[in-house]
Amino acid sequence: MASLLAVLSGGAVTGALLASAINDPDSSRAGRIAAVVPQVDPRTLSGPAYAGAAPGTCLTWSVDDADRVASFDTVDCGQPHRFEVAARIDLSEQPGFGSGTPLPDSAALAPVGTEQCLPLISSYAGREVDPEGRFTGLVVPPSQAGWDKGDHSVLCGIAASELDGRSALSTGLFAEADQHRRWEPGTCLGFTAEGLPGAPVPCSEDHSIEIVADIDVSGIFPEGPVPPEPRVQSELTAEACLEAGVAYLGDAEALRRSTLISTLVHPISELSWRTGSRTVNCGLMKSAEPGPFAVLRGSARQGVLIDGQTPVAPTTTEIPPPGQQPAGETGATTGGEEGTVSVPVPGGTP
Repeated sequence: MASLLAVLSGGAVTGALLASAINDPDSSRAGRIAAVVPQVDPRTLSGPAYAGAAPGTCLTWSVDDADRVASFDTVDCGQPHRFEVAARIDLSEQPGFGSGTPLPDSAALAPVGTEQCLPLISSYAGREVDPEGRFTGLVVPPSQAGWDKGDHSVLCGIAASELDGRSALSTGLFAEADQHRRWEPGTCLGFTAEGLPGAPVPCSEDHSIEIVADIDVSGIFPEGPVPPEPRVQSELTAEACLEAGVAYLGDAEALRRSTLISTLVHPISELSWRTGSRTVNCGLMKSAEPGPFAVLRGSARQGVLIDGQTPVAPTTTEIPPPGQQPAGETGATTGGEEGTVSVPVPGGTP
């Protein structure tokens, strides 16, 4: 198992892309905005939670069955939340945002995010937002009513998001959080529209990967100012991920019969490494053509279907190396060296 395992290099959500939370259906950014904060159109929101939000305030929201905002509340940052305020930016003296101007759309707020909000986040937290990590920057404008009454300020802050960009919950302060993207063992990752790993879904639904374990790479990866390259991370965790897959399913025979491989799911980026990330996930997956991921349904613990079929146990007693199909036939490759499975960035470029 020293051969290269599947590498999901990079993240789907780029922290440098500061999306406005206005869900303007006519905007070219509408899809991205709806993905980051699908539940919230701040033009419908007003009240003390927004008005009183100061740096260090954490906010959360929920929706009803009709996807309407059911709450928008301040919570303790030690509790699950969707947004941490880093700063409030007053736009009233800036060109294009003064008295009599309309509530700005996403395009108008984009420069505010990249030029003003990102530096404020770094100053507030004492660290940068990892563009390959689980957090992204967000600019949230006031409601239409608030703007009309003269509140021409926006909230600048940090939000957790899933691989497909959907809003996610986080706990604790961003300054102390592990930015590397991980999931609890037993989590199944669905698909994006491009067929790449997406947000968590019930394992009974179509998914690409089933998470089996957290692996502490201290002592596995050499310490240094930067982590190993993604392919090297995959190689170094091969044995640990194999053992984790065996432990998750109960024995090596169960893993062999599943025809799945247990591999590094998401490598640690340089920025996350510098801020202390030393834990990665191992997960069960299978490459496919045209793929890159086969469609799994059901937990591998209870009997998984692969592309709608019950997996056929290989005739060999050995677990096939990555990039090969059962019985030693050469598997589909999507790039990289022969006998390897190189998987593109999950979620693609925002």
